[in-house]
Amino acid sequence: MTRSCTIGVDLGGTAIKAGLVDGSLDVVARTMLPTCADQGADAVIQRIAAAVDELRAANNSHVVAVGVGTPGPMSPSKGVVYRSGNLPGWQDVLLRDILERRLNLPVTIDNDANVAAYGEHRAEPTVRNLVLLTLGTGVGAGTITDGAIFHGAHENASEWGHMIVHPGGIPCTCGQCGCLEMYASAAHVAIRVADEIRSGSESSLGDVQVITAREVAAAASAGDALCTRIWDEACHALAIACVNIQHAINPECVLLGGGMSNAGDVLLDNVRRQYSAMHWHLYDDSPSIRLASLSNDAGIIGAAALARDVLVLK
Repeated sequence: MTRSCTIGVDLGGTAIKAGLVDGSLDVVARTMLPTCADQGADAVIQRIAAAVDELRAANNSHVVAVGVGTPGPMSPSKGVVYRSGNLPGWQDVLLRDILERRLNLPVTIDNDANVAAYGEHRAEPTVRNLVLLTLGTGVGAGTITDGAIFHGAHENASEWGHMIVHPGGIPCTCGQCGCLEMYASAAHVAIRVADEIRSGSESSLGDVQVITAREVAAAASAGDALCTRIWDEACHALAIACVNIQHAINPECVLLGGGMSNAGDVLLDNVRRQYSAMHWHLYDDSPSIRLASLSNDAGIIGAAALARDVLVLK
């Protein structure tokens, strides 16, 4: 019997990950191609289409729609990617319309963190209000309110990574100072430790050529003073973010995903402890703080689920 499936595409700066997703949200087939972002928008879009074609050709499934999660400021309603720091040369790219003509299928696009958050919601549909923070190169974020992606007036809501947690703090590439991602992203946790070591601070990671957040977490757990301080500051920034999210959105849960979430309880216990020490006590409306459940499949599953829900069942 032929299955009715949707294809979810997670478009990143280095890789295009795509999966064939059935009605139960199981990824039944997947593929990955290098993005080759330096070749420009047209070449990248052709590679997205090639990934979709590969999945359609190799599986006995009826593909009804395609969903794409893409980085950068964009308009889901217009199907346009305005710009992307991870995709050089992208400006006002009509991604949805181009793909629909190329694939002869309905296509929906949304921000990559939004679709990851939507995937987490669809994996646990009883949770209808949540925020996902993805702690990777930066801090991506998506917000689900009443079971739908919250876009805001300019379709650019949920930039929680650029919430200011330290006024006058570390300059961010966005032009602000003290943004959450400068303290709590996996990349910047590692950068801060490496910078302090170069400035003369002692650490057990002093001889490590390329420091990662995973190594910082392990060193902090082993008692390294520098790594403990930087790790605690990252968790403190996340706790501040959780308090602000609590009052702004009032979600049922805040999910922590991305590479830094691989630290597990070393991250989670610290954030929860610091959150408990600072949140208000007038009323118990605290969200649960926990790890995201879908790991690297969140973008694929979320994009595919969104395509099915928005385009097929509307």
